[in-house]
Amino acid sequence: MKKQRYMHWQIAYRTEKNAPFRLVDNPPYAWAADPFLVEYKGTVYLFAELFLYRSERNGVIGFCCYENGRFGEWQISMDEHWHLSYPNVFVRDEELFMCPESWQKNEVGIYRLAGFPDKWVQTDCLFHNARYVDTTFLEQEGERYIFTFAPDFIGDKGRLLLFQENRDGSVTGPMVITSDISLARPGGNIIRQDGKRFRVSQNCQNSYGEGLVFSEIDSLWPEYKEHVVRRIFPKDLNIETKKEVLGVHTYNKLGDMEVIDLKYYAPSFSEYMAAKRTHKVFLNKYKR
Repeated sequence: MKKQRYMHWQIAYRTEKNAPFRLVDNPPYAWAADPFLVEYKGTVYLFAELFLYRSERNGVIGFCCYENGRFGEWQISMDEHWHLSYPNVFVRDEELFMCPESWQKNEVGIYRLAGFPDKWVQTDCLFHNARYVDTTFLEQEGERYIFTFAPDFIGDKGRLLLFQENRDGSVTGPMVITSDISLARPGGNIIRQDGKRFRVSQNCQNSYGEGLVFSEIDSLWPEYKEHVVRRIFPKDLNIETKKEVLGVHTYNKLGDMEVIDLKYYAPSFSEYMAAKRTHKVFLNKYKR
């Protein structure tokens, strides 16, 4: 049988600026992407999409803890009947919240952790009847802003939108920022450094998630302006791996810790068999 290769992702991290990135082991049943860091009740957590490639399922949200200088084993935190990714986690009023990508549900929701580690309660819905992905927040001078991406579902095309969140929970907008495929889609939280704000985005110019783009935000509202300060590709990164890294599309940091995700191809007989089972299910479902 011809060896089947599939796109996989894996997270890497470092705790010192010029140190190489070290890989976080994927669980045996999934690959991990879209890393987000959060400190909650004194513990640093890494949240990510876990793509269950050995089954007919799609993405769930998993997490692992940083202890004794390394990340531990992955656990499932959120599992729904629709695909989940981009687990944007944040602490507000000493409680943990998450805004995951869930376009198959046709909404953008906010969830509160009601019981560790997998009891989440939806507390808000930012957008109803909307297929938005990779929603990212920014708080500035008492105002809250929402960046989100509206895919065309034709290749990797789409529009980056900006909303202003009002104090009554409603939103004003959208403002269309750009449809430039090389920098429109969000790729992590807004970075604050030396009094400046930087928006992280994915470069999908030639392929999905081929690199990262960092753009400095010059003005927010009512007129948005930014300019690109750096583009990063896998060749620019020092990574402790022998794998041929083909892309990187998420970057986040917490203090001195930085996390990225890496794209590579890997042979997977389990994924091949899962794809065959899925194909058979759909053929039988629609057979007349």
